Order: sequence, then structure tokens, then C-alpha cells
Amino acid sequence: MYRFGEWLKENRRLSGWSQVELSEKTFGEISQPAISQYEQNRSVPSIADIDHLARAFGHTLASVPWDAIDSGYGAKRSVTKLERRRFDLKELPQADSVRTFDGKTYELRGFIGIEKASGEAVQLTQLYYRIRTVVCDAQVLAKRKNPDDELIHVKKRKRVRQ
Repeated sequence: MYRFGEWLKENRRLSGWSQVELSEKTFGEISQPAISQYEQNRSVPSIADIDHLARAFGHTLASVPWDAIDSGYGAKRSVTKLERRRFDLKELPQADSVRTFDGKTYELRGFIGIEKASGEAVQLTQLYYRIRTVVCDAQVLAKRKNPDDELIHVKKRKRVRQ
């Protein structure tokens, strides 16, 4: 069994590509620094990123050897590293509300966000990259410092003032 980063590096080298060339093969969806982080097992890619990488190699998600890849969520991985992982779009329905960089707060209903002040309904897919803070049960689950950063699980959950 090996880690995802080892599988990625092995496939990239077998293809004869640099990390920059692999990034180009994903049509810019995955940056070279992200590929480096994945190969060093410092970051766990989202399922969308795995799909982009598999397609670049001419594979499908079904052909990725999932049973041979240790995703790093076993007991050997520290809790701190687990909590620093990316907060994906598919995780948002578990939250109660989100706050965006423009100061708006949305209550979440499945994959729909309802803006508190105006009542405007927005799909979470349109909202995801504008989210600054994710809250559930009055605790912050995830944050991003800058609009260009990834939405990351917080290390230590903080209570939100009501």
C-alpha cells in the first residue's frame, strides 16, 4: 500500500512530465504548487482534483487504484494534519450557516443558501468561493483568510457569538 502522492508522482514520471506540465494537462485546474503538496503527502486532494489528475493521465476515477492508496486518514496521521485539510463543497450541507467576504450571512438548507437580510436564495456552488467562515452548532468549522485561499477546516473550533 502506498500514499496518493506516491501514486501521483509515479504516474507523472511514467508519463515523462514535470509538475508544471501536469498542471497544464489539467488545463490549469490544479496548480504546480498543489501538485507538489499532493506528491509530498502534505495535502489531500479533493475528489474533483483526483478526477482532473486521473483524466490528465488518461484514467477515469474508477481506474484509480483506491484499494492500493492510503489516503492518510488512518491512525498514523496526526489530528492536526487531519483538521488542516480542505473543506469541500460536499461538506457544506452539514453546516448551519456561512459568512462571505462581502459580509453577508447565509443560512444553509441542503445545497441552497438563504441570505438572512434579503431572503435571496443562492446555490452553494455559486457561493462556495465567496465563503469566508462556515458555522455549525455555533462553532466555526472552516475559514479562509483571503478570497484566493482554500477553505480549510479550523484546528480548534471556536464558539460564535450570538
